[in-house]
Amino acid sequence: MDTEPQNTSLPNEASLNKKERRELRREERKLATASIHKARSLRRVVLWVIAIAALAGATFGVTYLVRNSNDTSNGDNSPLTNTLSSTDWIRGNAASSVTFIEYGDFQCPACAQYHPLVKRLKDEFGEKVAFGFRHFPLSQIHPNAKAAARAAEAAGAQGKFWEMHDILFERQTEWVKKPRPQSAFISYANELGLNIDQFETDMDRDDLDDKISAHYQTGVASGVNSTPTFFLNNVKLNNPQAYEDFRDMFTKAIEATQQTANTPSADQPPPVDTSIPQPIEPNP
Repeated sequence: MDTEPQNTSLPNEASLNKKERRELRREERKLATASIHKARSLRRVVLWVIAIAALAGATFGVTYLVRNSNDTSNGDNSPLTNTLSSTDWIRGNAASSVTFIEYGDFQCPACAQYHPLVKRLKDEFGEKVAFGFRHFPLSQIHPNAKAAARAAEAAGAQGKFWEMHDILFERQTEWVKKPRPQSAFISYANELGLNIDQFETDMDRDDLDDKISAHYQTGVASGVNSTPTFFLNNVKLNNPQAYEDFRDMFTKAIEATQQTANTPSADQPPPVDTSIPQPIEPNP
């Protein structure tokens, strides 16, 4: 039902006496003050909503990188079923008994964020630890991951796997959204001084898919379901969030390996005293 609108305007000032005009001014000031307070309150509410939304977004971002199963790994002390071997890509001290293996996806944002930490570990512990990398492309959510893995393998055929590995992570944003990232990979290969014709041919080799798939299957067999996943001395890690945490793990692993090497086994006979006994002089 329609109703007639009520007249809420103030009375005509010309029809008021002096006292009534003062009252009118007072009412106008009250209305203006109330309007200002209302605007300020509304602005504070809007600012609080924006701040809460920003905080929620930041929290979600950190949680996504730390706990999302697509981009981080869950440490459950699972053993590595396929230990590091000569068929793996290895840098650092390949002969070391201390091993560190990453299952990674070149298109994975978290892998790119961990890359500087891993590279710093290699710089500090490269003489004492063997660093390996295995492909674990999450192709359903990262459509360019396998193509990037093929590019790294093609560069590896010319002795530049690790150089291409580093570029793919460090310049991930350049190629990650391209519908055909091969042009970017060819540009990187050119920077590395590779034979481009061979590089393009190698990227299309069927056996590269077999190798990448083999890496992936060893990860699945070892409980890998996300990237990056790290194994230190064949035990899955709960991904550290700071370099100091990584460094502490490496230091303890190296010390434990050294202690094991210096401890004789149960089957090892005690050392034989080969010193020549000295004659005992009689008492005078």
